[in-house]
Amino acid sequence: MVSKASSINNGKHLIVVGLFLQIIFFGVFLVTSLIFDRRLRKTPTPASSAINWQKYIRTLYFTGILILIRSVFRVVEFTGGNDGPLMTSEVYLYVFDAILMLGVLVSLNVVHPGDIIGRKAQDSMMALSDMETSTEAFGRK
Repeated sequence: MVSKASSINNGKHLIVVGLFLQIIFFGVFLVTSLIFDRRLRKTPTPASSAINWQKYIRTLYFTGILILIRSVFRVVEFTGGNDGPLMTSEVYLYVFDAILMLGVLVSLNVVHPGDIIGRKAQDSMMALSDMETSTEAFGRK
């Protein structure tokens, strides 16, 4: 019985360490995004002038903060134990997990990053198509 309790305790510690690592690395990602944002505002590129990239970066910040709040909730939830109020009440799970992730889902569907990623891919395909047409005009296949 002691080894089972020890395994459960080790598992909880492993989950908490993993959640802390997730918070740290996601925080580093958001700081890197902030640095990118500031540098691009300072010296814009021709590609950044062609689209409204600020709405995408604002959406990234908003969804990132929601995900960080959820991750902090998960840490507090697991450190509170199985008998803690966060583990025993579904209300906290709905508020700090489901609603936050719904916010992320809705935000990323309203301001979908595929709009700019798809445009870049479409432009690349157009360039390839133009290259194929020009080589066919010279009799090369």
